Amino acid sequence: MHTREEIAKRIEEIVRKLANRNPCGEGKIKLMNRRYVLMSTDYFPYDLLKDLEEIFNAAGDTLLYQGGIKVGRDLYNHYINVAREHGIDLWDVISAVGWYFGWGTGEVVERGERDGVYRMVVYDSFEAESFLAREGRGDKSVCHFMRGVLTGLVEGVEGRDYVGHETRCRAKGDEYCEFVIEPR
Repeated sequence: MHTREEIAKRIEEIVRKLANRNPCGEGKIKLMNRRYVLMSTDYFPYDLLKDLEEIFNAAGDTLLYQGGIKVGRDLYNHYINVAREHGIDLWDVISAVGWYFGWGTGEVVERGERDGVYRMVVYDSFEAESFLAREGRGDKSVCHFMRGVLTGLVEGVEGRDYVGHETRCRAKGDEYCEFVIEPR
């Protein structure tokens, strides 16, 4: 496993290869011909999850997780072609895109070699930081959307169903968020 600084340096080099020259031209944020929007972690995802919990009780985290899986599958379908076109490892492309858009600084530590299990580490997760800023340190993992996205990505790579767990979380006081994605 690498330090946050080592990961960021490697990712920054990849972003330079992939980024549009003027990512905010025409008032639109773009990377590799896809449009993105910028949201403040002052309210997203914290307020969204709190509203979901109020409406659906404990199912709010499940809704974010399931939505994340769909996003992860879509990201796989898009970025696998980008990775092939540029001759860059898919997980490096995903890490670069996540870093570029402020999702966090992360890397894949295990890639399915052990019983199909993947393990990822994300420093400064936007979800954890959103919760830390609003509630301070808590007693549970909060990165449900990120867990879903990573699960969907692994499902794209492997072509079968997986389930994701967040085993460490900055919102609980851990140094980084850790995700274990294993076959269902």
